[in-house]
Amino acid sequence: MSRNKIVMSVQAADAARILGQQIRLSRHARKMTAAQLAVLIDVSPRTMTLIERGDPSVSFGHVLNAAVAAGVALFDITDPKTLARTRGQGEQVLTLIPSNVRNRREQGTDDDF
Repeated sequence: MSRNKIVMSVQAADAARILGQQIRLSRHARKMTAAQLAVLIDVSPRTMTLIERGDPSVSFGHVLNAAVAAGVALFDITDPKTLARTRGQGEQVLTLIPSNVRNRREQGTDDDF
């Protein structure tokens, strides 16, 4: 069974390419080869190449692992504690949103006493 081709918007494709570029630049700054980074995040060298090209078929988890291992600041946050705190704040806000929002039909008022 073949995979469906992932079609991305122009903005999403640009973002994926930018993140791939940031991973590659950070990897070079750390004097790390693509093969070394691939071993570090437990992916094949081919997958590492696809990550750095911004290919949408690569698992989002692998891309994030590569970014963290290469030293890319995610969401412009360089401190892991700040990243965790930001995640926690987001989770707190999300708990206030109902988990199931249903379309409610306007119910007529029952005036029958």
